[in-house]
Amino acid sequence: MKCVIRQRIEQQVGLIHSIHPVAVQGGTAVVYYVKTLDGTYILKQASLPRYREWLAQEATVMQTFKPQNHIIIPTYIDYMEDEQQDYLLMSHIAGETLTTALANASELQRLELIRTFGRFLRQLHTSETSSTHSSQDWLDKQLLQADHYIKQGWTNGSRKLLNALSTKQPEPVPATWIHGDCTTDNLLVRDNEIVAFIDLAGMTVGDPRYDEALATRSFRKDIQMLDAFYSGYGFPPISEETFRYFDNGLYEFY
Repeated sequence: MKCVIRQRIEQQVGLIHSIHPVAVQGGTAVVYYVKTLDGTYILKQASLPRYREWLAQEATVMQTFKPQNHIIIPTYIDYMEDEQQDYLLMSHIAGETLTTALANASELQRLELIRTFGRFLRQLHTSETSSTHSSQDWLDKQLLQADHYIKQGWTNGSRKLLNALSTKQPEPVPATWIHGDCTTDNLLVRDNEIVAFIDLAGMTVGDPRYDEALATRSFRKDIQMLDAFYSGYGFPPISEETFRYFDNGLYEFY
């Protein structure tokens, strides 16, 4: 880390005591704990162009999304960049990912965590938004972005798949707030309760079925887990065709 970046961080949060990587890392950024005399913060660092773009989007989300209905996200502190890397400094929310919590839970605890997941996602999807757009507006943007990623060589998704997704699209539904990458890796659990969303680059007003597909992808074939999720979520399940469109289709580009 360049001295100028460290100095700017210290201007925001005080003298740095230590910086060390978070034990479990994602694939798009390197994440660090930044410890000062006043507390602990999170610093995300991205190097590749695609991931620098996503980090900038996440910074924008943090600055514009107004938490409501108990939907908690990290607090934006600063965004910095140099020639090689971008950095996003944010508050630290204590907890472990839902993925980790599920791996360490008993069967009954797993079902209750998944039920809580459903309730937490419902709160997001029913949060107030001033948008009058339908899910089609969001999907059009996602397909255009997928085309851009293909041209840049930033995705494993194919031109053939994109053409298929463009040709046969799900019927539009009213747009809601969505997380945009709503896997179990991107929620924090503390004291057996889900307390926050993290990794927010995709949070916007869009198609709630995309969140639903990604939320259930890891336990789609487990009837008990799926029933627990929907008992918390409170809306009818999406069809298998819609699930495949988003999870095996659109998500391939992201």
